[in-house]
Amino acid sequence: MNKTKIVTIASHKGGVGKTTSAVTLGSLLSSKGKRTLLVDLDAQRNLTSTFIGPQDKPGHTLYEAFCGQCPLPVINVRPNLDIVPSSLDMGALDTVIAARIQRESILKSLLVPVTEQYDWILLDCPSQMGMVTVNAFTAANSLIVPVSCDAYAAEGLLQLWDMADIIRKGLNPQLALDGILITRFHTRRTLDKMVEGNLRERFGNVVFNTKIRENATIVQAPVTCLDIISYDPRCNGAIDYKEFLDELSDRLEMHGK
Repeated sequence: MNKTKIVTIASHKGGVGKTTSAVTLGSLLSSKGKRTLLVDLDAQRNLTSTFIGPQDKPGHTLYEAFCGQCPLPVINVRPNLDIVPSSLDMGALDTVIAARIQRESILKSLLVPVTEQYDWILLDCPSQMGMVTVNAFTAANSLIVPVSCDAYAAEGLLQLWDMADIIRKGLNPQLALDGILITRFHTRRTLDKMVEGNLRERFGNVVFNTKIRENATIVQAPVTCLDIISYDPRCNGAIDYKEFLDELSDRLEMHGK
């Protein structure tokens, strides 16, 4: 049996496409017959809202599982695609689990009973680099960092990269820093080309060749509670994410995952 790919999607800031990447990859993988689990670790619960409407309140959430009140609450949302819903309570989780023994590994322990049921598990992190993100890094075997093209992109990346490296050395030697994904890329804007060049110069082949172009559909789709593949499978965003999934799959296979 192939090893489950547990991919953390994290960034030091919001608005760079973390949740869009997780949701779109989940949609693509499930459509290919890959058993996929999406875990919403963000108190903003945007991933959850894409699949569960405001009128459909989940029975349990990830917060309750972290607090030991229930097992990991897995909800099936379409064939081959399950989610673990989040809640606003996740914003207080760092404080709640501060005194817990092995608090860095709570998520890893929660995933153990279900991991073999899936081909892919995608962890959608909050923007804050607190204990929730540490839990995601400790549970994963791959890290993907979406980055939009702004003047300070590389500086924030270095901070997150350092944090991941510390966790890899101390808590999770299986964690691989698999790649940087450039998102919201304007093909005609000089700044974007400059930022891309800077990232490739500083991080080399860690930067994926695929770039996610700026696309209105990416903004419009969540308003309708749909992922971009379901909303408009022929838009630039959908095309780019299909290309990215192929590149990511090849890279993970090359790394023995």
